[in-house]
Amino acid sequence: LQCDPDDMTEKHYHAWRLWKITLPVLAEGWLELVVRAFDNACNTQPTYVRSVWNWDLHVTSSAHRIKIYSVNASNPATAKRLRQIEENGDSLEPITRPLMFRIESEEHYEKNVKKHKREPED
Repeated sequence: LQCDPDDMTEKHYHAWRLWKITLPVLAEGWLELVVRAFDNACNTQPTYVRSVWNWDLHVTSSAHRIKIYSVNASNPATAKRLRQIEENGDSLEPITRPLMFRIESEEHYEKNVKKHKREPED
């Protein structure tokens, strides 16, 4: 996958370039993106830090690993939940925070608990 040159900052010798990319992902949940740089001679960054570790305890620039949480709004169930969150004035972010509203009624909960009991009968 390559970045569109129009989505990159100006090129300078011995300098980093900032870039952005839109990446369609159908999966939902935690994903890890691995970003590696290549130069004009096709030299690249090592994939893992452990492959470039040295006795001076210096770490060279290995590939960057970024954890993201993917939400696929084209999935009907996800789109429904996102609408429900918006209608209740809540936000999906931060994703580790519980929702501030009930996602099912007390009657629906009781009905499911009776139908699908937590403990075995015997």
